[in-house]
Amino acid sequence: MVLPLSQLVQQLNHKKAEFLSYDTALAQVRQAYQQALKTWQQQTIADITAAMDPQITDWGARPIEPWHQGWRIPLGVQWPHRQAAREWAMTQLMDVTTVAVDGSQIVPSEELFLPVGVVQAGWFLNPHRRDRPYAKEIVLELITPAELRQAEEQLRQPQIYRFQERYIHLRRFELELKTLRERMAEVTAPAFLLFDGSFVATFAESYAPEWQGRYVAALRQTLEASSQQRIPVVAYIDSSQARDLVTLLGHLDHLVPSPHLSDAHLLNTVLTQWGDRSPLFVCDRGGILENYGAWAKGIGFCYLKAHQGYPVRLELPLWIHEAGLLDQVIRWLCGELISGQGYPYALEAADQLAVLQGSDRQAFLKQLQVWAESVGMELRFSRKWVSKQQRR
Repeated sequence: MVLPLSQLVQQLNHKKAEFLSYDTALAQVRQAYQQALKTWQQQTIADITAAMDPQITDWGARPIEPWHQGWRIPLGVQWPHRQAAREWAMTQLMDVTTVAVDGSQIVPSEELFLPVGVVQAGWFLNPHRRDRPYAKEIVLELITPAELRQAEEQLRQPQIYRFQERYIHLRRFELELKTLRERMAEVTAPAFLLFDGSFVATFAESYAPEWQGRYVAALRQTLEASSQQRIPVVAYIDSSQARDLVTLLGHLDHLVPSPHLSDAHLLNTVLTQWGDRSPLFVCDRGGILENYGAWAKGIGFCYLKAHQGYPVRLELPLWIHEAGLLDQVIRWLCGELISGQGYPYALEAADQLAVLQGSDRQAFLKQLQVWAESVGMELRFSRKWVSKQQRR
């Protein structure tokens, strides 16, 4: 069955007014926030701090790094052609170890009447040395029915597929960060690590407190390891919907809150050249950050023009800025971006290694079936899945 495009076009035309109304309203809000941005980026950190009402506890962002040309800090280098850019990238990364970790999962489904899942993390390590090759590996964990049942009993929730998906996502998250910490313990400076995701687990605020605690524990352990070992770690969010700067400007100018306007949209008119970045801000979002202990005010973020799309969000422990390493880490990251043609090469390699396709799911189910038969265990598959296998 294919998408009926004629019906889609008909529906779009029928509901055109609703789309245009939404776009007009968003444009008006964006204009107000752009004016606030224009005003406050010409002020200093002291000016903004003085204007912050102490009765407001959730400012979204607090400036920490001075700026001189508004909220735009250029990379400061340009190249006549791509080959020159690649040579610059090689110079920046020479003898610098970069590590990236990404993950994937297989969740329980109605294809098999047995709750079982898989999480895996792929890691890629490149020492950028002629005498040492890159390394990569996959770490896999099987989630058994007993583990899912135990998690369900702890939360006293009915066993539904949504619950199982969330639990397996948690296990994947923990495995990714555990793998990142293990690689961190193996490298020596100069080195930096990349994580595909956010260090601020706002997405987990709707989860049970037990699960929130596990997300926070994994993140705090990673941030603490980075601080103790003095190895920079950066969270890279390519399509961020974060609104910390929007929140800050809204409070400063008493603007109507806008849930549909993101920091990346707002800064797209400021960070116009490749390599431009914003100043560093402390994430002051509140919420789950209140459970981060010493790290509640210890995570910084900035935005970077990494490609032709909206700026990407970078999150990092503040010790990197305090140690005077931020500009160097940004240059290392830009070297990775040039190597990856708009996306960090190490993260791209880790993603390709870790990703599980539909064919992997089918291979998993078939291997599970073979294993079950070998140990005398009966598995029941849905008739739909059996029918698909018979047709192939």
